[in-house]
Amino acid sequence: MTAAGVQAITPDQAHLALSALRELRPHAPALADAEALAAHLQAVQSEHYRLAGAFESGREEAAAVAGYRVMTTLAFGRMLYLDDLSTLPAARGRGHASALLRWLETEARRLDCRALHLDSGVGPHRFDAHRLYLKTGLNITCHHFEKVL
Repeated sequence: MTAAGVQAITPDQAHLALSALRELRPHAPALADAEALAAHLQAVQSEHYRLAGAFESGREEAAAVAGYRVMTTLAFGRMLYLDDLSTLPAARGRGHASALLRWLETEARRLDCRALHLDSGVGPHRFDAHRLYLKTGLNITCHHFEKVL
């Protein structure tokens, strides 16, 4: 398949993102079906969560999906934060994630953001993702800590 481009995905188009998001977050309740995802997207619109997809010619569903939001923090100012980035297994290695990262950078600039941020899991299963992030100009600038409650 050849790339057809990157575009925003609206809550009404949630079904286009469902398969790729399930690859990243298989146990997320909001990904039970397209209706649950659409409801989740409607609920988090106040938090400015949005989706974009990379599409291949001849396929309706997105080959890769990015979930992101714009936020402002004291430490970093206005930023585009990448919550989710996932590619369908059959579409990996075709440049979809790179295309999404380029699109997100352009979107961040358009929205007057100072930076693009993301957190990534650790471990060998994430090494390909980390190589991609570094290759596309993202730098490791902090550690993320969590305490499950």
